[in-house]
Amino acid sequence: MSDGIRLTIDGEDYTAECEEIRFGTPRVMYEEDDGTSRKVFVGPAGFHLTLINPTARARALADGRYATRTVTITCQGQRITHPTRFLKDWTTTDGTRKVFGALAWDHSRDARWADEPQLAQA
Repeated sequence: MSDGIRLTIDGEDYTAECEEIRFGTPRVMYEEDDGTSRKVFVGPAGFHLTLINPTARARALADGRYATRTVTITCQGQRITHPTRFLKDWTTTDGTRKVFGALAWDHSRDARWADEPQLAQA
C-alpha cells in the first residue's frame, strides 16, 4: 500500500486495493523551432494513475475507457479529483500487475476541422 496516499473511486475507498499508487499531472508541451532557437509552450495539465499489483476489484475498473469514474487522491494534506477512465490492465514481464487510468476527455470538445459553408456549396 502507498504510504500516506488515500485513493477514492466513485466515493468508495480503494486505498487497500493495490500495493502502490503512482500518479502524475503532466502538462502537454508544444515545441516550435524558429530556425535560431527552440521555443516550448506549456499546455493544459493532464492526469494519470497506475495501480501496482491491484486486487481483482481494482482490475475490474479497466474496461477499455468506457466508464468515467470520479477519482480522488489525497496525500500530504492535499486532494486532487478528476474524471478518469481506466484504460488497461496488464502484467509486466517480471510478473507485476498494473492498471492504468487517465483523465477522461470529452470528445465533443476536441479540436476538429469543419467545412466552411462557402466551400461546401462550391
